[in-house]
Amino acid sequence: MTNSTANHSTITNQLKATKVSPLESKDSNKNEILNSFKAGKLRKNAKHKIAALLSVATCITLQTQSMGLDDCFDYNEPKVIDIVEFWAWYEQKYNNLDIYINAYDGVVTQVTFSDCPYHFSNDVVLTFDVIDETVTNENIDVIEPIILADLSGINMDVLDDMPIKNIEIIWSESNYFTDGEILTLEQYDSKSMIEALEIGRGKGYAKTKINIHLANGEVIEHRHDIDADYPTLTIDLAHCGGKAIQIIVKPLFTYEQVKQALDAGYVSPLNHDGKQPEPTPTNDKNCRSVVSFGDYKDRIESKRERLESRAEKASQQSNSYYLSSKNLADMIPFGQPILVGHHSEGKARRHADKIFNDMGKSVAAGKKAEYLENKAANLGKNGIASDDPEAIQKLKSKLAALESAQEKMKAANKVIKSKHMTNSDKIEYLITTLKFSDKQANELLEGDFCGRVGFASYTLTNNNANIRQTKQRLEELEVMHNQEPLSDSGEIEGLSWSLYEEDGRIKFSFDGKPSEAVRNVLKSNGFKWSRYSMAWVRKITANAVFSTKRMIPDLK
Repeated sequence: MTNSTANHSTITNQLKATKVSPLESKDSNKNEILNSFKAGKLRKNAKHKIAALLSVATCITLQTQSMGLDDCFDYNEPKVIDIVEFWAWYEQKYNNLDIYINAYDGVVTQVTFSDCPYHFSNDVVLTFDVIDETVTNENIDVIEPIILADLSGINMDVLDDMPIKNIEIIWSESNYFTDGEILTLEQYDSKSMIEALEIGRGKGYAKTKINIHLANGEVIEHRHDIDADYPTLTIDLAHCGGKAIQIIVKPLFTYEQVKQALDAGYVSPLNHDGKQPEPTPTNDKNCRSVVSFGDYKDRIESKRERLESRAEKASQQSNSYYLSSKNLADMIPFGQPILVGHHSEGKARRHADKIFNDMGKSVAAGKKAEYLENKAANLGKNGIASDDPEAIQKLKSKLAALESAQEKMKAANKVIKSKHMTNSDKIEYLITTLKFSDKQANELLEGDFCGRVGFASYTLTNNNANIRQTKQRLEELEVMHNQEPLSDSGEIEGLSWSLYEEDGRIKFSFDGKPSEAVRNVLKSNGFKWSRYSMAWVRKITANAVFSTKRMIPDLK
């Protein structure tokens, strides 16, 4: 029996003596006690529970800290104490005591008594040794031996027609295979059997992608899912029965054959025999490309001259405003302030404002002149215009270049990723056959910042998208160029109008100024007033033709 004091919540807040009878360890089972607690905090006045933990504790350690000369707290040497010393420390630190229980798998592993919530606390730590339960035969998992599938009951006729020369590993989830490895059938089956023994049956499989090279030169692409049911490729192929096997037919061409095919107008002699699409022949002399487009080059030159004239005018205005601002500024002596209250104050302020405004106008006019000059210089160079009579031929040339680049990139990737050529052979082939420069060939072999050698997949994807887009636009322009030009007339709100096509533009001409409602209809359909043509105009495109046809009923 030990005497202790407890802090009772009373008005006088006086300490009174209490008597505690700690539990003896012989009266409780150790594992039952340790299993009866949960991880977390324990009430500091739960003395019966604390006594139970003390009775089964393996070690009671007092960990203290002291402040050094550097004003930092350092841990002192841990001290092992007994139960009597613990209760004395417990009564002394009771007011600020926190108790934390650590548990693992529902069993208490450590109990910490801390007299301060901060890092410089003094702690008592209880540790425990858990008694392991007796291991019985019921707790031992019996591992059944893995029996691999064999060839009994399997039809082997399919393998008679497939004399296998070797097997190329494309990729595999098994650690026994290496990407790009070349094996005989016996070598492959021996490795796959080891993998099947490790995986077992019903616990997944190791996916392996392979190329099977036959004696006749054909290549079979196949995926072998290795497990106990399909431990070898022989068994897997026999089960497939040839149904899931895809034979890769790769026609081989010499460089001379490829060059002859390209010269003959074929798009891709490596993949198909499709020639470049020819435009729909023009049978009608009254079609849009003959009547409506006029002289495209002359139209471009006229527009360039107008832009250059406007740019020159803006440049002259910029110089004029600059000289005006400079001359006014030169009239004022350097550093001359505005004399506040003097009769010259008003004029001085007006001069200052005019200097500032003229310089701003000069800068704005200069930027306008630069914009117009750039626009004139790039006129006719930004893509293929729909109102160009030669647009179809230009699109054909663009399509041929894109498809040629696509095949060139695919051929380069095939060579670069080949495992049967040295780097020097690859560079020589890229330079001599595919006409890459020496720098380009070396850069393709070195790879980009992500380590991708050759042309990245996104490059081929983007170029292929451009090919599809160009083909689609080519089809649309063929239809549009071979249509008859729009021509109509009518009357609305007392005004007569006529619709016609001229100089690559769809034009609406009125014999007077249309009302605001009519003008809004024209504007909402993309038409703008042209003072040069004295008509409402819009460039001829497929969308413009569609919008105009839809708008005509609203003007009648």
